Amino acid sequence: MKKKNQNSSVLTIILFIIIVSLAYSTQNMISPNLIIISYYFGFGGDTTQLGVLTFSFTIVSGISIAVFGYLSDKITRKWLVFVGTLIYSLFSIIIVIVPSGFEGYLLFFFLTCIAGIGFGAIIPSIFSLIGDIISQDDRSKGFSFFSIASLIGMALGLGLATAFGGTDWRVSFLVVGIAGLINALIILFFQEPSRIGKDFSFMVKKDAVDYTYRIKVIDLKVIFKKKSNFWLVINFVDTIPTGIILFLLFAYMEDFHNIPPDLSFIFLIFILLSTLIGTVIFGFIGDSQFKKGKKKARVILALLGNIVPIPFVFLALIIPFTLPDNATLTDLFTNPGSLTMILLFAIGIFANGAVNGSWYATIVDLNLPEHRGTILATSNFFDIIGRALGPLIGAIVADKFGFRYGMMISIFFWSAIPFFWISILRNIVPEMEATEKIFKERIKSLSKSNKI
Repeated sequence: MKKKNQNSSVLTIILFIIIVSLAYSTQNMISPNLIIISYYFGFGGDTTQLGVLTFSFTIVSGISIAVFGYLSDKITRKWLVFVGTLIYSLFSIIIVIVPSGFEGYLLFFFLTCIAGIGFGAIIPSIFSLIGDIISQDDRSKGFSFFSIASLIGMALGLGLATAFGGTDWRVSFLVVGIAGLINALIILFFQEPSRIGKDFSFMVKKDAVDYTYRIKVIDLKVIFKKKSNFWLVINFVDTIPTGIILFLLFAYMEDFHNIPPDLSFIFLIFILLSTLIGTVIFGFIGDSQFKKGKKKARVILALLGNIVPIPFVFLALIIPFTLPDNATLTDLFTNPGSLTMILLFAIGIFANGAVNGSWYATIVDLNLPEHRGTILATSNFFDIIGRALGPLIGAIVADKFGFRYGMMISIFFWSAIPFFWISILRNIVPEMEATEKIFKERIKSLSKSNKI
């Protein structure tokens, strides 16, 4: 029976990874065709308007995440995931009929913002569900796989956009929309897990106790009185440099290094693979240290994961080199400048993988089951502000000073990230233990009331 439950959990997490990957992919389909889309809508190569669109989409997503995060702590999460998947899928499909010119831009603006509402319904609901599916000792690993869904989505979105950019950039949205509809149907067969979760299921008989606690408005004060929660939430500055780099990368590579979009995509896949490997490896390390009683281990890993990449990314961005016209894959990996840039980026981003699983696991460890969706939603709302500001800041700087300086501004924000983790390191253990104590008392109370 135990093996059957494990298999069921693995299949569920795979389904969630696919859903989240598809949702994230639509956010990364503009960058490879930035200039093409600019001309399609009549902007003559300017990127600011598309920066505004990306900013608006992410803000709408953030508001949606905040609303649905609260709802995920009150109602059945399965239906929120279903509705969210349905929304972003349908509106992504409609993008295929968007016409050229300014009117087309307005329609594209509207459709992407509505799709952002669907995205907002999915993320906190799935996060809350995964918190109930995996145990505390395995959370860094579990959430590391969940967090790589965004990387898979990024690669998928960039890959589809690059593949269809030469014919019709809109087709990539159609492909993802159809795949999303299929997943929406699969969700209907998913069974909602108990909010008691795996860690304390041993305290109750199967299906004998329902965890009846649900979030109340007054709980918001309790949530944000925890210092670690506060700093985890406002730590949105870490998304600004990523937003800048991903938005400008293809245009920067072509303008400054003469690297065409198809080679830039291969370069990016190599970097994303480094992130993926780092995320999984550090997820295992974080859980291993946590099992040994080192409750600060995940926070320390996240702190180091934000500090170590800074010099590597900085050096990667200042290396001067230019590939020959019509450069090949061989040119990309044999040119000393490009090879050095790839290696520096890979090392820095590999180290940054220490943040992903550790951050998610810390959020779950720190909060009661009925608070997890809300706190993640609030954190993601601020993160999305960072992601929205990134492309906007990058586009404005790039239009005024060039793509190289647009990319370089990301280092300024990256250097500020480590300061947000100091208070978390100081307060995480006592606040985590206080949460666990309350949860155990609640389970005992529920068990007694049900005469277990």
